[in-house]
Amino acid sequence: MATATFKWTLEPYEAQGNLWIKWSTNAPFRAQQGQIHVYDTEHFPTNPQDDTKKWSWDDQNNHNWNTGLPWGTNWYCAYIAEKPSNGPYAYVVQSITSKEMGPDVAKNAEVV
Repeated sequence: MATATFKWTLEPYEAQGNLWIKWSTNAPFRAQQGQIHVYDTEHFPTNPQDDTKKWSWDDQNNHNWNTGLPWGTNWYCAYIAEKPSNGPYAYVVQSITSKEMGPDVAKNAEVV
């Protein structure tokens, strides 16, 4: 029996002062009901659909999404998908923004 290994990636980055997220896979199919999430917490929630600040379907935004959120450290970002068959959502990839990813800008800075 032949087997294959597939990889999903998620990369938060700074552009135009905002948090952008790009994602990709080498799989010939998309993750079941795949979604990209940014969480309004300082941890990954037990249920991947809880505490979401912003989210997008994985087949939207040409795999490169301007979340509209200000860039900063400690944004908790994830690629999630349903477990087979139509099961609960699970984490596929997780990433937390850090100073090493680019200039640090306060996430909660007020716009005057």
